[in-house]
Amino acid sequence: MNTSNLSQLEDSVSRMLDQFESLQRENRKLRQDRDSLIEKNKLASQKIEAMITKLKELG
Repeated sequence: MNTSNLSQLEDSVSRMLDQFESLQRENRKLRQDRDSLIEKNKLASQKIEAMITKLKELG
């Protein structure tokens, strides 16, 4: 393997590592967003259940 090939390989590995780190950051962000949406959904469900209970009490 000559110096040029080795340099190209190093560049490729470096780019792949950068992309991997970027994907890891994106994955962490998406997981945080997902957790937040799950929590919001849970709160909305609780509010709806409370409203249904109140409506049943009125009727």
